[in-house]
Amino acid sequence: MNNNDLIKEIASLKEQIKSLEEENRRLKELSITDELTGLYNYRYFHERLTHEVARNKRQNHPLSLIFLDVDSLKSFNDTYGHSGGNDVLKTIAQSIVKSIRKEVDSAYRFGGDEFAIILPEVHSEQAINIAKRIITNLSKSGFKDISISFGIAELNSDIDSKTLIKYADEAMYLSKRDANKIHIYNPTFSHFLNK
Repeated sequence: MNNNDLIKEIASLKEQIKSLEEENRRLKELSITDELTGLYNYRYFHERLTHEVARNKRQNHPLSLIFLDVDSLKSFNDTYGHSGGNDVLKTIAQSIVKSIRKEVDSAYRFGGDEFAIILPEVHSEQAINIAKRIITNLSKSGFKDISISFGIAELNSDIDSKTLIKYADEAMYLSKRDANKIHIYNPTFSHFLNK
């Protein structure tokens, strides 16, 4: 094999490697993305939350977690069909993306009509503003019969990612009593605050 052939062979191998790397990136993206909403999926949520909890504890920075749930999706589906319900889920996902910081915060379809948002370096009181922005953005979308319940929990040195999830989930279920209410679980004081 002469030098020209060797150069061509190397160039061809570089192109194949580049193509494989691009395909691997695309497959990874598909494996962590919810197909309907375009948000990250449940599986990636746990991986990312574990990473963020460890990082924020190590750096002694705040971290908040928001859980949100669509209150009336079943009745909406009964009235407008499942494609209408899917449109609601997509619209909520878009409202979330418009309300969070790009490449800092991350949003997930947790399952069904539940969503989660990881907010690095954000205190729970600051997370209230993000929840309010989501409500505002959703109200601009034209869906009048939809309300959302929010639960917020903030990381502290005494809890792990599982406990943070539990606190956010408990706060969310408390807020389901009132449409578009936001509840914070504060483990330091072991009680719920209604906002």
